[in-house]
Amino acid sequence: MTHQPLLDGLEEVFHAPSSESHHDLLQFPKLDAETLRYHGKKFGRAGELLVESVFLSLGVHCVGVAEHLPFDCVVFLEQGVLRVQVKTATRQRAGCFNFNVSRGYHRSPGGVRGYAENDYDLLALVCLSENVVKFSADRRRAQVVGIEEVERLRRQPGASFVAALSALGVDQMAPAPAGPVPFCY
Repeated sequence: MTHQPLLDGLEEVFHAPSSESHHDLLQFPKLDAETLRYHGKKFGRAGELLVESVFLSLGVHCVGVAEHLPFDCVVFLEQGVLRVQVKTATRQRAGCFNFNVSRGYHRSPGGVRGYAENDYDLLALVCLSENVVKFSADRRRAQVVGIEEVERLRRQPGASFVAALSALGVDQMAPAPAGPVPFCY
């Protein structure tokens, strides 16, 4: 029997990840701005997973993609593939969930910039504190979901998806093409 000794410094890789609980997050969405900023990546990922959950509940197959791409998941429809960009707002302010549809970070070398026309096909706006998603084909950089829309989005989670597909000119009920004809705008 052979024995492979560990290399010095790699022992930590084999330990279980820290199970440090973030008791501050148990109060979500009633968190201070600093806590929201500190855990921003987690909230963004939670939004992506909520979008995937909505797609699955609608019977739409989707797959998450690598973080460096200008979209967060791809959706498989009979007509082809759609690239979906997810934006997450953790809580409403003044009766609205506000979304800045841009990419990058203020402290990154590339800074914050708008998306190119062909970076994504569909936008998913996540109102995380309400656990609802609004799908949109609107490409404006500033987007808003009013608190009055939340109940309708909750009751009919697929309605905004169908409306967004229609705005893109995609008829979800159309018969499948004769061969694989993926579309990406």
